[in-house]
Amino acid sequence: MMHRPKPRLLIVGFGMAAGRLLQEISLQAPGLFDTSVIGEESQSAYNRILLSPLLAGESDASLLPLHSASWYRSQDIAVHTGDPVIALDTDSRVASTASGACHKWDMLVLATGSRAARLPLPGVDLSGIVSLRTLDDAEAVMARIGSTGQADDDRVRRAVVVGGGVLGLEAACALQNRGVTTTVVHNAGWPMNRQLDSEAGEYLAATLAARNIRFISDAQCKRFVATADGQSVAGLQLGDGELLACELVIMAVGIAPEVSLARQTNLSVARAINVDAWLRSSQHGVFALGECCEIDGEQFGLVAPIYQQAQVLAKVLQRCAESGPDASLTDVEPYTRQSLPTRLKVSGVHVFSAGTLDETGHQTSPSQRSLAWRDKNAGEYRRLWWQGDCLQAAVMFGDVDDSGIYESLIENRAPVQASPQALLNPAGLVPQ
Repeated sequence: MMHRPKPRLLIVGFGMAAGRLLQEISLQAPGLFDTSVIGEESQSAYNRILLSPLLAGESDASLLPLHSASWYRSQDIAVHTGDPVIALDTDSRVASTASGACHKWDMLVLATGSRAARLPLPGVDLSGIVSLRTLDDAEAVMARIGSTGQADDDRVRRAVVVGGGVLGLEAACALQNRGVTTTVVHNAGWPMNRQLDSEAGEYLAATLAARNIRFISDAQCKRFVATADGQSVAGLQLGDGELLACELVIMAVGIAPEVSLARQTNLSVARAINVDAWLRSSQHGVFALGECCEIDGEQFGLVAPIYQQAQVLAKVLQRCAESGPDASLTDVEPYTRQSLPTRLKVSGVHVFSAGTLDETGHQTSPSQRSLAWRDKNAGEYRRLWWQGDCLQAAVMFGDVDDSGIYESLIENRAPVQASPQALLNPAGLVPQ
């Protein structure tokens, strides 16, 4: 009796999305595929969330890998690192890599992630202007800021972080923790303005100042200034003329989906690869997940929705392997939009934000209410937004022990029958 060969599953991209997908496949469809994964970086999938703690000296590189080499071998997964795919032929179903290797597939998953965005300013290509996106980036920054035995003249003493969002603040605190005098420049009125209202932003800015991190709000970057030899960065000039002297600049101004391969093909691509709620692209047998895809215009930069996508896609791939590319997916739960909380991962700084809020702190409709509590001496603040009897959003700074209660109420849209005081102190709050 002849056995049908296993379908060839090729995953292009080897970041957290691919690593989680492989784990989900091992749980949901073990041994079903002849699986290969190809990554641009020299490392297999690792936890990018730990890069800032690594830079701060609060974590170790050995904790980063999502799986060991022996795990991949035990799952019969062919791993190819440090050899990026440079061309896709979706007609013949072949991927070509920089080394000239060719990989055939029956089913293809694009998990190419994103690239760090860079401001198109004069001097942006100078040495010393970096992003903090990969392990190589983190190691390069650590090499520049100094290590034991390094000559003082070779060490970075001053750094500028461009961008006052979550990643920028984590990088700034990590640098300051390493003894580098750090300034953050941000084009909005307060840090984390997409997650916090203005008052919470003021508390966060004060905490940064207490850590000797200068925060410049409403800043416009004009150009990067070079050293005398024209090779390295020596400063950042702002729109008001101020020159911030530095030997290192970290760009933290967002990400751009990596879709260059997809654009070579006949796949539907907007800003990212268009997929449906089952992660199917416009072509049979080609799927995408993570930061390189979008669903109904929604793009992804957080781990939680990407991990949900991996769980959905593993089930979809199983169905397609068993029944073909037109397999019915009626019993497969699709990806659903999530309202995700934000937490700042900096030691000693506790920030929480969840739900949809007006970032100016104003009411978004006449029927929406907001209530705040603050203790300036303790450096604690929280504000809630609700409509009717449902909590819509919450921002907390300082004591965030109650954040799980708020998160549950917002996510489940659970009505609460409580006074405003009880909403602000929800230890005994029970959804009705």
